Amino acid sequence: MADSPMHTRRYRAVLFDLDGTLRANQPEGFEAFVEYAGRVGIALTEEQIKICEREAHRYWASDRVDADMARYDQRGFWVNYNQILLNAMNVARDCADCAHRIQDLFDGYDPQDVVFADTRPVLQALHDAGYTLGLVSNREEPLEPFAEQYGIRQFFAFMLSAGQAGCYKPDPRIFYRALELAGNVPPSKAVYIGDNFFADVIGALNVGMDAILIDPRNVFERYYTTRVRRLRDVLSLIETRQAESNAR
Repeated sequence: MADSPMHTRRYRAVLFDLDGTLRANQPEGFEAFVEYAGRVGIALTEEQIKICEREAHRYWASDRVDADMARYDQRGFWVNYNQILLNAMNVARDCADCAHRIQDLFDGYDPQDVVFADTRPVLQALHDAGYTLGLVSNREEPLEPFAEQYGIRQFFAFMLSAGQAGCYKPDPRIFYRALELAGNVPPSKAVYIGDNFFADVIGALNVGMDAILIDPRNVFERYYTTRVRRLRDVLSLIETRQAESNAR
């Protein structure tokens, strides 16, 4: 990608989410949920599937996760989660029974841990262009071992997990801490890239950063305009932002 002097850069730091952005389970848990719902007799429309995925994003960005983990055992947590998604879609069935049956099918769920094909080329291009790259995730554990496993550790100037920050996205504190680790970069000079609208986009925007949403299924097309379908499209979007900045 085109290089620009650092003092004229629209962005100095480009920060990334990990799960769903640079790597994912294949098949994704959400995709498995839709398949299993069909196998227990719940035929979902395209709009219901989008509603379901938005609800999943909303749930994982909320305080309900910790509360539900404290309330339920492991199976109970996931049965409750299945029921939340079914309720969001107004499924005209016995949601409690279907939630248990879907979880029975999840007992055989054995996904692969996959790094997206675009991940390393995109990180390489941004790194070579001189951007400060950071990895910021809602995982509890330090991220370095995972980044090493995925072959991407060398691209990042720093990594920050929710466990290290003491809070989860969209809490502003994790974003402010990331900006400090990036070299005290002003929020207006940083962009966050993630796949969860409620955790990644709302969290970044609330502290004054820009945000790019990875939205491969156009789930948030009516909610947010700065979206890309594929990770590699981030490069052209950043170049467009740079050109707009140069023209001012």
